[in-house]
Amino acid sequence: METAQSIRARRTLKVLADPDRPFAENDGSMAPLLGEILETAGHAPFHFRAADEHRVGALSSAVPWRCHALLSSTCRKVIDWAQREEMTVGKMNNMLAAADACVLVTWLPDPPRDATAELAFQGFEPTLRNMEHIAAASAAVQNLLLLATDRGFSSYWSSGGMLRSEPAYDLLGLDRKEVLLGAIFLFPAEIGDADAKPGKWRDERGALDTWCRTVEL
Repeated sequence: METAQSIRARRTLKVLADPDRPFAENDGSMAPLLGEILETAGHAPFHFRAADEHRVGALSSAVPWRCHALLSSTCRKVIDWAQREEMTVGKMNNMLAAADACVLVTWLPDPPRDATAELAFQGFEPTLRNMEHIAAASAAVQNLLLLATDRGFSSYWSSGGMLRSEPAYDLLGLDRKEVLLGAIFLFPAEIGDADAKPGKWRDERGALDTWCRTVEL
């Protein structure tokens, strides 16, 4: 699909399956495809390198974001964990029951400028560099959404819900210094009789001249 077509074809769609009757797992076929999508999505621009404290172990890239990929079997296990822990889930378990994959995209804030300062979990300083890190990670997310659209998936960019919590971070092995930008759900094209809710604001963006102006001096 041409880039412009992919951009226009992308749709926000929240697919909600019954957690007691989740969709079939498909890790074997999904894993290589998701790897290809994420590798390509990672060609997003970034202005500043991630701070050294984030570049440790296997996840040592200079890019100021990290992706944590949950294939379908892991999504279903998170449902079981959330039920055991009596987490407040909203519709999260319904989406986890339907997803072919969920990618947790985090961005990597710079450490506090005051070496003695301690930021709360998922806290960060409102600096220009941190704003640039968020923008770079968001560009990677948009790449991911467009590539998923091109491959026939519907998608939903969730703020994360319970997946933002410290217990979920610990369960999934996320570094608490990372800030969750979104849980990106990829749903199969065929969803049977599962409930599907489109995004609310698609028709609210308006014509070009309602959000863009040509500057003349």
